[in-house]
Amino acid sequence: MQSESKLDEYHAEADRIVAETVALIPPELIDNVGFSESEPRSGAAILGTDDPNDPAWWQAREDLNLVSETDASADAAAAIASGLNADGWRESRVRMTQEGARIADGFRKDLDGEGWYIEVTWVMTRPDKAEVIEVLVVSPQTVRGDHDVPS
Repeated sequence: MQSESKLDEYHAEADRIVAETVALIPPELIDNVGFSESEPRSGAAILGTDDPNDPAWWQAREDLNLVSETDASADAAAAIASGLNADGWRESRVRMTQEGARIADGFRKDLDGEGWYIEVTWVMTRPDKAEVIEVLVVSPQTVRGDHDVPS
């Protein structure tokens, strides 16, 4: 028996969350959008199957080029963290390069009883390096259903 996929619902919610998260960045810090995507993902490659009951989730991502200003990335990340924390998201440091030049902070929150995840990756100001920030939203897990999902 096939379980019902929530990928369509998660698509809309992931797109909403990524847009609201990016909107927390002061507009004067944003130069332009460098990359944007929103697509389903599947665990089928890991499982070696192609079944409608394979685990799947939705990911929405927006990478922004910020103005060439000292601490623009750190300031954008701080603005996002402040807004998400005020909205009840739980923050944790996910990873940092050895030199501390690239930092990823994770935010988790249950929405309608389901766990959502936001990852914000930002950079420390360094000479001749671009000020950027990446926002990734990952939905809770569901099943693939009849969706065509890249592995």
